[in-house]
Amino acid sequence: MTQALALLSLVLLALAGAVELWWGSAARQQERRALHRLEETLAVTAPSPPAAQAQARPRAAPAWPQERLHPDALYLRAGLPTGWRTTAALALPGAAAALLGGWRLGSAWAAPLMLGAYAALLWLWLRRRIERQRQQLLRQLPDFLDGMVRLSSIGNSLPMAFQSIAAGTRPPLRAVLDRTLQSARAGLDLDRALQLAARPYRLQELELLHVVLGTGMRIGGRADQILQRMSDFMRDLAHARQELHAITSETRLSAWVLGLLPVLVTILMSLLNPAFFLPMFTQPLGHKLLLAALGLEVLGVFLLYRLARSL
Repeated sequence: MTQALALLSLVLLALAGAVELWWGSAARQQERRALHRLEETLAVTAPSPPAAQAQARPRAAPAWPQERLHPDALYLRAGLPTGWRTTAALALPGAAAALLGGWRLGSAWAAPLMLGAYAALLWLWLRRRIERQRQQLLRQLPDFLDGMVRLSSIGNSLPMAFQSIAAGTRPPLRAVLDRTLQSARAGLDLDRALQLAARPYRLQELELLHVVLGTGMRIGGRADQILQRMSDFMRDLAHARQELHAITSETRLSAWVLGLLPVLVTILMSLLNPAFFLPMFTQPLGHKLLLAALGLEVLGVFLLYRLARSL
């Protein structure tokens, strides 16, 4: 029975991850299709001369690994160092928690439960860091675009304006711009380099900037006016998001507390007083109570998640 409980917990965690991917995949695909249609429309409506077309032909670039599968893309979005050291640093506490749970409860099947709880908490922590860095990038982009508009309006080209403003930009946007310039120095077009560097972050604003830069460099026109309108729109959108965030913060915080409180209390009780919690793993009635608790917890988390998503 204990083995069934452990396997059920792991299955529930996998289902939670699948629900999250399902909710976000449709929106990401719609954004990619819209940006692709915009780029094709701009390229068709104003064709460039043959020489410019030959120069604008994209060069071969190394493909970024699949963002959903490669951990480095996740670390970039969360503002963490890339490489195996970060993976090891994140995995060690989970292994320690699993060993501690198995030792304190005296059951080998307590280790998967502790490991699953740690994986859920780690996922929530990474999501929080990703959202925080995303907000920082969105706050920095309007100022960066304003700087490009100022330099473009006095006669600088878009690549020169991009390079000049990037030198004075602070992290985390500085990391994206540095990787863009590094790829551009290696021979890649600036817009393609920006697309490659911004791909792990999944920001629609950076994708739109890539389209505007490519259109301005290949076709020409008043790209500075488009950048100024983008900057103004980003500021208005950020202000509206802040107001919505302030209005719904109490409900979202209540959902987090109500969803995590039973799990944290159970973990603390099992670690601080194993004798009190041990019958839940050894007695048939305890097995039934654990199954009922898991079912109610999953139902409550799902309802709170739907409530928070509807705001």
